[in-house]
Amino acid sequence: MLAIPVLDGDAKYTKKSHIYRTPAQRIWVVLLPAAATCLTDVWFQTAILSSAIGYDFVLAIANVSGAFLDGFFAEWESGGAVPNGSKTETLHLISEDIRASFLSTYTSWAGMVGVAASIAHSRSSFLIGLGYIIVSILCSFVAVQLGSDFAKYIASSAPITNTSYQFAKKAHHILHRFMVLLILYIIASYIYLDRGGTQNLIDGKNLVIASTAWNQLSLSILFAVCGAYAGNKVADDIAPKIFQGSMLPMGTLICNALFGLLGLSLNCMRLSDQSWEDSLLLRAFALNFCGAASLFARHASDNRQLYYGNTKGGVRLAGINITANILFATLLFWVSLEIEILLNPEATNKKSGRVVRKLLKILERQREGQNTSNVG
Repeated sequence: MLAIPVLDGDAKYTKKSHIYRTPAQRIWVVLLPAAATCLTDVWFQTAILSSAIGYDFVLAIANVSGAFLDGFFAEWESGGAVPNGSKTETLHLISEDIRASFLSTYTSWAGMVGVAASIAHSRSSFLIGLGYIIVSILCSFVAVQLGSDFAKYIASSAPITNTSYQFAKKAHHILHRFMVLLILYIIASYIYLDRGGTQNLIDGKNLVIASTAWNQLSLSILFAVCGAYAGNKVADDIAPKIFQGSMLPMGTLICNALFGLLGLSLNCMRLSDQSWEDSLLLRAFALNFCGAASLFARHASDNRQLYYGNTKGGVRLAGINITANILFATLLFWVSLEIEILLNPEATNKKSGRVVRKLLKILERQREGQNTSNVG
């Protein structure tokens, strides 16, 4: 008979103790980003349209609450919180997928930068937009710690003598029921959208896509699923190989900088042609793909891990990481604000937007030079 190890109450509880995945459970990497997209793009948007709450406030709440959930599930994933029943075992089993697939889609670093630029432009104040970024990041740092504390509060404090085998079977049944509920929830979101009207718009230059609510949500889900996968791939596999030995979580930093920059693609294309605003594909890429690929909640957890994980220099490392991310966010925010100003020149003074305007003129001259050389 297989001997079952005895764990102390403080022992780390990891998934390595048993095999928890089946082929059917891999659907989480699609189902969870889809559910998060329905929440943000359908129900949150409905709340915004039917109330006086602005998108800036809703995104800030989503990012901070996402950081809380990331701290909560990080404890179940790492083993800091030990299951004491089938329900908490369920949290342990799904924690990795929740963090990688759901929370990366639910929160958005790229969205935070874009919203900060919109606020700064509407209020004609660079400092207000920068303050939105700094407050969001600092609040997320507090929220992730609260989430971690809550996970430990509901976890087992007594010694575990039978690991999770006694809870695993029932936990899997709970996960199956939860999967069915998520599928029904996504279907309900589509049915809710079906109440709206449809219209035909030209997508980009050549492709004609019916701009229905269903098409928009389907593209948003598709790009969100791909974005969540791409962001975690870059952060977990690609960046660590490039920045070996780094004390900072460079994967998260690279994702936030790279996909935050790519998130400006929609407004950049609108500078050349306003009709790009109607492109469902470009909107899905800029908002959903880049939003899911940027890792706001993970950044908050990284700061907490640096702060508490190093007895010597933890505060310094966390401070460096926060500063580096704020600097990158400020740079992207500045560029995004310049683009916002160029898109709405009537609401700003002539000095604003001059940097991006000069860059566009340089690119236009290079393009004209290439065309001239090709003709010659």
